[in-house]
Amino acid sequence: MSIFSIKFQTADSIPPPFAHAIEVKGTFVQNQEIEISFEQIYLGRELISLDEIEEEGFTEHDDFIIESTLPKVWSDFVFGNLKSSKPLKIKELNEFQDFWEIDFEGKNFYPENHENWKYILEELQQALFEKKEVEKPLKLSFLKISFNENSTLLIHGSFANRSLEVISEDNLHNRQNKKILNWSELNFILKNTFAGDFNSENASNKIPSGEGIYINIGDEFWYEFGKSWLISPNKIKNIFKFYQF
Repeated sequence: MSIFSIKFQTADSIPPPFAHAIEVKGTFVQNQEIEISFEQIYLGRELISLDEIEEEGFTEHDDFIIESTLPKVWSDFVFGNLKSSKPLKIKELNEFQDFWEIDFEGKNFYPENHENWKYILEELQQALFEKKEVEKPLKLSFLKISFNENSTLLIHGSFANRSLEVISEDNLHNRQNKKILNWSELNFILKNTFAGDFNSENASNKIPSGEGIYINIGDEFWYEFGKSWLISPNKIKNIFKFYQF
């Protein structure tokens, strides 16, 4: 049995209500799962009003702690990153540097690859939310309708299992193709999909039937490219190029 901890705190230059601290404690157990405790608290909010907090999209109850187990794929991933992380020698942090501290196998250090660890913590939080059913697995649905085409692209991603599946459907000819993708492809998909702006006021809660390109991001709305989904055409082409209809 092996244990570890990861501590993170936003730089001193980050003001409330955004400033926060994270502490992750984990245990690699004999059945090859990983036991995780993930705690996040927001800092300095007593210095600002509730109105200021809510204006930024937060609430007065954003602190949380969540505990669960995650499968072997997570255990292997976290263990591998802990083993490969190298210490970065820093005498003193400046006001623009985040605080990091990893404690693993008798070593306590500031990780050289701290930007990578920031992304790992984001994925880990999402995996725990999914495992505890606080949030649903990722589901993106793209729909393309023209005079000679009616196609759907479904992207299903599970953070808890680190699995990614793409389903292409030709609705005119009743054909379907499934493909399992490497989990690393998810970042590419999300960056291109969410590079634009979504306007729910101009979106529809009905499945589209008119010509156009549409997306459903897991909520009740269908967003139309150029109207309620404002995004560069190149971003859409990036997705369609690798995951063709």
